[in-house]
Amino acid sequence: MKKILFILAIYLPTIITAQDVVLPVDTVLDNDTALMDSVHVVLITEDMSNAIVHQDSAIIRLMTDKRLGRVRGEQIVDGFRVQVYASNRQQVAKNEALMLQQRIEPLLEVPVYALSEPPFWKVRIGNFLTREDANAYKDVLLNMFPDMVGSTYVVPDKIILVQ
Repeated sequence: MKKILFILAIYLPTIITAQDVVLPVDTVLDNDTALMDSVHVVLITEDMSNAIVHQDSAIIRLMTDKRLGRVRGEQIVDGFRVQVYASNRQQVAKNEALMLQQRIEPLLEVPVYALSEPPFWKVRIGNFLTREDANAYKDVLLNMFPDMVGSTYVVPDKIILVQ
């Protein structure tokens, strides 16, 4: 039974849109569009005559999300972040960005991102829908970290909205 579930996890990571499907084990489906309440699959292998697996579509959605790197409830949209660091000094930029992230993240209630956009390493803070919200948070940051006044800017970025 574990072998069948393993095969399903590997070879059926997307939605099957028929009620009764007979598939060779090495068939790979790639159809992420349809959803259904349950799936009835018959796999025919050399080892066994027939195996019938009744599987809820939620399991297939979870496998598909994992394969595609999706997290349910999150959406990537255009927005703004507060950039507090950017450097292209290859020898030290990565370490400085990661150390800055580790230093300030525990003090803040918003996410801090250390990003590599070659040749630059950057540290950006927050997920703000409007420039005004990002500017307001920039003022809060500068009150907390006055030494960052010369390197802190509001920048447009792709942000993560959690619904």
